[in-house]
Parts: sequence; structure tokens; C-alpha cells
Amino acid sequence: MLERTEAQKLFQEPVKVMLGGKEYEIKPLVLKESAPWRKEFVGLFKDISKLASITSDDPEAFNQAMNEILLGKPEELMNLFFKYTKFDRNEIEGSATSKEIMAAFEEVIALEAPFFGSAIRMMVKLQKTVL
Repeated sequence: MLERTEAQKLFQEPVKVMLGGKEYEIKPLVLKESAPWRKEFVGLFKDISKLASITSDDPEAFNQAMNEILLGKPEELMNLFFKYTKFDRNEIEGSATSKEIMAAFEEVIALEAPFFGSAIRMMVKLQKTVL
């Protein structure tokens, strides 16, 4: 992904990403659509935080939490990505890698949360380690 200029960020210009060797353009959502999306995004990360705090003192609960973090939450992130971009999911899942999707998802977050984007980017990078 190319570094965006301050003007591009300020005027919320679309972001170009590569997925499966093809260039796509992610357009910022209008406020009416972005508010519910952000709420869903924050809810997902609250769930991940709760799961990550479960210790191995209770092996059954720990195993369930790890299973949810490794299998369930990445799928929910994918759902959020496609909900935001409105891209053809079948096409992209048939050609793109999880690394490409996560890089593109970082761009979605930067579009949606310019004031705290870097903090959220760090959370997404942590999520990458479980994919």
C-alpha cells in the first residue's frame, strides 16, 4: 500500500489496495453507514480483549477462547471487511491471501478512524499473528 498524503486523508479520497494481483479501490463510507460499522468493529475488539484475558488456569475455558480467537474472530473480521468495502467476496476469497486482506483491512481502519487509526492498526497487527 502506498503512503497517502495529508490532503488525501483530509478529503477522504478512496484508497487503492491489491488483492489477488488485482487493484481495488476502497471508498470511505458516508456517516450514516460508518457509525453502525464502527460500533460493530469496536464490539468485535471488546470480545477479542475478553477472550485474550482468559488464563490457562481453566484449561477448558482457555481452549474455547483460543479456538474462538483463532477460528471465529478472523471470520468476523473478514465479514466486517466485506461489509465495508462491498467487494465481491467470492472473487477475492478465491484469489487473495489473508495477509493481503489484513493489509487492506488496515486501510479500512485508517479511513474510518483517522484520529486513533495508529492505535487500532497496532491491534490489527496483533490479530495478524493468529491468522
